[in-house]
Amino acid sequence: MTREDKILKDLKSGTSDGLEELIEGYYPEILRYCIWHTPDRAAAEDAVQETFLKVIRYMDQYTHRGKFRAFLYKVASNTCKDIWRSRKPSDPLSEGTAYTEAAFETVESDVDLRLLTARLPDGQREVLLLRFAQELTLREIAKVLDLPLRTVQSRLRAALKALEKQIGKGDYYP
Repeated sequence: MTREDKILKDLKSGTSDGLEELIEGYYPEILRYCIWHTPDRAAAEDAVQETFLKVIRYMDQYTHRGKFRAFLYKVASNTCKDIWRSRKPSDPLSEGTAYTEAAFETVESDVDLRLLTARLPDGQREVLLLRFAQELTLREIAKVLDLPLRTVQSRLRAALKALEKQIGKGDYYP
C-alpha cells in the first residue's frame, strides 16, 4: 500500500491521521501553486484551505485510480479560478508576492521563472509552471487541465522554444 493509498483510506474512514498526513504531505506544494494563481498571499492561503476543505467534503465521492495528486491540483486550480472570479474589479493586484515560508529556498528562481513566463500565452505558461515549478508529470498536468497528453506535450514544447528564443535575444523582462 502506497502512502497515498494509506492517506486516502484514513480519510475515507474518518481518522484524523489521514487529514494530518494529507496536509503535511501536500500543503507546501499546493500553497506554492496557489501563490502563482491568486492575487496575493492571503488569497493563496485561503485557496489552500478551501482546497483541502473541498477534498475532505467530497472524499466519499472520490474514486481512487492512482491519480490523487492530479485530483488535488485540479481542485486547487478550480478554487483559484473561483477566487479570481469573485474578486471585485476595483481590488488592486499586489505588486509582488512575499515568500516567507522556510520551504521556499528558490525565491530567486521563482521570480525569474515568473518574469520569463510573463509573455507566454496562458495555456503554455500554465503547463510550464505545473511541470517545472510544481514538478507534476505530463500525465498529471493533462489530468489537471483536462487536456489530451499530446496537447500538454505540444504546449510544453512550444513554451520551451519561446523561452529559448527570448533568452537567445536577451529579452527576459515583460
